[in-house]
Amino acid sequence: MGTAASLTALFSAAACCVLPLALAGLGLGAGGLAVFVPYRWPMTIIASVLIIAGWMLYLRKHRACSADADCAVPAPGRATLAMLVGATVIVVISALWGFIEQPLMRVLGGA
Repeated sequence: MGTAASLTALFSAAACCVLPLALAGLGLGAGGLAVFVPYRWPMTIIASVLIIAGWMLYLRKHRACSADADCAVPAPGRATLAMLVGATVIVVISALWGFIEQPLMRVLGGA
């Protein structure tokens, strides 16, 4: 579940700017990724739902293992928490990009 949410968040951010800019910095053409632009909001919504589900599963498992000392299923590790936090940050940036882009471009001297 966390992997699916992370991949959806990745493609949601990639549909906007992150991946095309990274590929352009490497000298690779990223014009083909423009196909994903119309799907930015649907992918952001899907990623948000998957991340919320991931957080709910993480918290449920964490609570169950902390309440029961003899937990049959191991408690979620730090890597799971790191992936959920990272995916959440990426999706929030993707959702707020319309508000972030113009001030960021002014600060960077672009527009």
